Amino acid sequence: MSKVMEVVESYIAAWNERDSGRRSELLAKTWIENGSYIDPHRGGTGYQQLSAMIQTVHDAFSPAYRFRLASRVDEYGDRVRFQWEAGGTKDAPLHFVGTDFAILSQDGRFQSVTGFVDESPQTSAVKAAS
Repeated sequence: MSKVMEVVESYIAAWNERDSGRRSELLAKTWIENGSYIDPHRGGTGYQQLSAMIQTVHDAFSPAYRFRLASRVDEYGDRVRFQWEAGGTKDAPLHFVGTDFAILSQDGRFQSVTGFVDESPQTSAVKAAS
């Protein structure tokens, strides 16, 4: 397994981890110390802010909402792109899909991640109304 794939899997695991101590370990494995994340709804820099940001997602959704990799992982130089999804199951019916773009640090962990939501219950409702 490639280093990039390991980091992406650790990233997905961090988003799924509800135990703050274990999540902190995953964040350190995934991001450099001052790594950042931003999307249209949230953002954070550094392990503490990243963990708090993920916790707000956990507070909004039941444990049945689990993130999973939904595409291959594309890598070019220090850039990475992949798609994820969450929900869309019997126990977590709302379906979310997004694409994240990351910049790798020299040690192979994420320096920054920019996330985009491709599909959400809101975008699905707008498409259905069109």
